[in-house]
Amino acid sequence: MKSIDVFIQGGEIAEILVGQAAPIHSIAELLANFEPSLGNPEELLVFVEDAHAPLGLETIVEELLPLCTDEDAILIPLKLHVTRCRHVEVSVRFNGEVAKRKFPPSATIGRVHHWAARRKFGLSPRDAAEHVLEIRGTQKRPDRDVHIGALTSGKACSVELDLVPRKRVEG
Repeated sequence: MKSIDVFIQGGEIAEILVGQAAPIHSIAELLANFEPSLGNPEELLVFVEDAHAPLGLETIVEELLPLCTDEDAILIPLKLHVTRCRHVEVSVRFNGEVAKRKFPPSATIGRVHHWAARRKFGLSPRDAAEHVLEIRGTQKRPDRDVHIGALTSGKACSVELDLVPRKRVEG
């Protein structure tokens, strides 16, 4: 079988790492290819995107193939998150209220946005679509596919966000 594209995000990684893995490789072997960038794989937790629990280092890439195919059986990249945090404490502020919840570090900004906008603050689908998450104290608005753990320093397992209008109209 062909090799699989692998995208890796993490709190201590400045940019998404891109590589390839053979289906017969273990997660440990896959991470060894990135070792200078990641550090010691045995000190890290590895999550598949949006998964609640970390993978074992002995997990074989082939076991993850159902996660790497879309409806048309086309192979898509394996998206992993490496971290030292088992959970990330997320705080979202909106209209003077604050909602908090723990997420796995591999949860995407899109997933956190849905939880905050729709579930916690009760926005309609239309209103939720008109709001985005912004890192508190900055004007940085992470894309929907960014892992929440990538916004941490890798040491502090928390992130503070604001739910803000997508466009600001001044005048």
